[in-house]
Amino acid sequence: MNPDISIIIPAFNEEGNIPSLIESLTNMIEAEKWNAEIVVVDDNSNDLTGKLSDEISEKNKYVRVIHRVQGNNGMGFALIDGTRSAKGKYVIWTMADKSDRIETFPRILDKLKQGYDMVFGSRYMKGGSRGQLDPLKAFYSASFTNVCRLFGIKVHDITNAFRGFRKEIFEKIRPRCGDFAISPEFAIRAHLKGYKLGEVPTSYNFRKEGLPKFKIAKMCIRYSKQLGLFFRR
Repeated sequence: MNPDISIIIPAFNEEGNIPSLIESLTNMIEAEKWNAEIVVVDDNSNDLTGKLSDEISEKNKYVRVIHRVQGNNGMGFALIDGTRSAKGKYVIWTMADKSDRIETFPRILDKLKQGYDMVFGSRYMKGGSRGQLDPLKAFYSASFTNVCRLFGIKVHDITNAFRGFRKEIFEKIRPRCGDFAISPEFAIRAHLKGYKLGEVPTSYNFRKEGLPKFKIAKMCIRYSKQLGLFFRR
């Protein structure tokens, strides 16, 4: 029987985080009694991320691994490949660096079951917090969403990849961005198609293992380009 929920983890050089993240997600799945799968997308890592994930999948019935080879690498491409392979009706994206709060997962899923098409873990809505997120990065990401709100988007944090959605809308929208800009791109396209967007409060945890992948200057440029979607309807 296919799972109802697919948790997609894009992973590049996350050997220090993957084992403990999968353990936490497995504990949550069993506590919530979910029919779920965990899909680790190893994005051509050059550390032990892929090997460790394979070893875990051999023992953990919830886990399967996709290995991406050298070519079009990037968080967006990894999320696209992982989501295409998802077997669940509901898909949740979460980062391999453990920046997303496990406690938020059930709240995202509950909101989806209430009829929302895409639900964001929001750091900037009431009850949410940027937590340990760099203040400058938080300023830019919150400001970008505020600009998008001028175009009718009601939620407060479309730059956060941490979200859940119905797989059917992914198949209809087919986001294209191969890097972290997939986060606002997917949200904006969903809004323009009339899908119902929701949010639940969350906070950001700074990674304890490995190196961050985001660069603020590149983030600003890539996010800004997504504003063109509002004018190309």
